[in-house]
Amino acid sequence: MMKNALIAILFMLCWLGAYLLGRSHSEAKIIKEQVEVVKYVEKARADIYAKPNAGRDELLKLMRQNVL
Repeated sequence: MMKNALIAILFMLCWLGAYLLGRSHSEAKIIKEQVEVVKYVEKARADIYAKPNAGRDELLKLMRQNVL
C-alpha cells in the first residue's frame, strides 16, 4: 500500500514538473513573438516615413485610374 502511494506521489510530482516547464517555455515564446511584432512595426513605420508624400497631380492621376 505504501509503495503504491509513493509511486502515485512521484507520478504527480513528475506531471507537475512537466506542466510547469512547459508553461515557462510557452511564456518565453509569447514574449519573443511580441518582440518580433514590435520590430516589424518599427521597420514598417520607418519604410512609410521614408517614402515621399504624393503630390496633388499624382493623387489625381491615381483617382482617374480608379486606384484610389
